[in-house]
Amino acid sequence: MKRRNFLAGSSVLTIAALALPIYPSRAGEPFTDGQTAALLRLVKDIFPHDALSDDPYQAVVGQLTGAAADPNMLTLLRDGLASLDAVAEGAWHERTEVDRVSALKEIQSTPFFLTVRVMTLFGLYGNPAIWPAFGYEGASYEQGGYLFRGFDDLDWLPEPLS
Repeated sequence: MKRRNFLAGSSVLTIAALALPIYPSRAGEPFTDGQTAALLRLVKDIFPHDALSDDPYQAVVGQLTGAAADPNMLTLLRDGLASLDAVAEGAWHERTEVDRVSALKEIQSTPFFLTVRVMTLFGLYGNPAIWPAFGYEGASYEQGGYLFRGFDDLDWLPEPLS
């Protein structure tokens, strides 16, 4: 990490930490509306799917919010969102897609990004309600395996020549 990035990030995090008592989140909710919007934008930018509505992504944000009951996770998420805003020099989630992706590339190896990516991966693709949107029929073990259910479903390939 470059000294300049460290100092810039440290100063923004310090200012954010000092501002938290002045602008507390709503009672019982760990994140402000802006932070929740940034989390939603973040999970949508990490795993974008035009065919999906916001509902599955909102479910992932709900899981992240639930995980924020742990003080360490809450700190990680808040600090990570603040670092995104610092990299974007403003409200990260309100920037253009190009600017958002550029900022994400800068933080892609941080514990914050890696944690959100893994939680989104399992929260999104582990949701059976959205499997049909991806063409996944689910596990076939309960139906006797793939030998009699989908083994030779190759409708996306041309018929073989004999």
